[in-house]
Amino acid sequence: MALWGTPETAARDIAAANDSPGYVRLAPVFPRRLRDHWLEGHAAEVAELALDLGRDLDLSSHELLELELAARLHDVGKRAVPDSILCKPASLSAAEWSVMRRHPEWGSGMLADVPGLEAVADAVHAHHERWDGSGYPLGLVGESIPLASRIVGVCDAFSAMTADRPYRAALSAGDALRELQRCSGSQFDPAIVGTFVASSQSVAA
Repeated sequence: MALWGTPETAARDIAAANDSPGYVRLAPVFPRRLRDHWLEGHAAEVAELALDLGRDLDLSSHELLELELAARLHDVGKRAVPDSILCKPASLSAAEWSVMRRHPEWGSGMLADVPGLEAVADAVHAHHERWDGSGYPLGLVGESIPLASRIVGVCDAFSAMTADRPYRAALSAGDALRELQRCSGSQFDPAIVGTFVASSQSVAA
């Protein structure tokens, strides 16, 4: 279950949790720039998955607050990507991919100017990093990738794989879990994949 129902509730609760004036500034920032991504279906699903996984990993209440925020806003930088690229029904060209790959940087920039959101901005910036260092935009390796980014990366991939796309049909949950396991240790943190798969299989049993 989500910790926050609305951006305004998020601003109030995270301000109280962190006792930081910077978080109070979330109230005007959310409606102006981030509301669409807060409510968007994929972002909400990733947040639900991330929170369940975060609880299984025994994250603190403070870490869960920041995790949900990072999960809901991980793709907010796509607001800066042209619709011709974002909505293209076919494969992207190399030039188009170079633009698309900027969205973690752009999303982080949207959050970094809010004092107190540094950890969330860092998590958004790194959500496409890979465990083996082959991700982007910084090429971070292993545990140098923020924990929230590693969690969001797994949940984002599972959500994307189990949803229909213009260029492919959705995978079944079982096939998506097997793909996570196949990429464990290369794309994804093995410990996080292990916990996610075990929890998913327990729910399905």
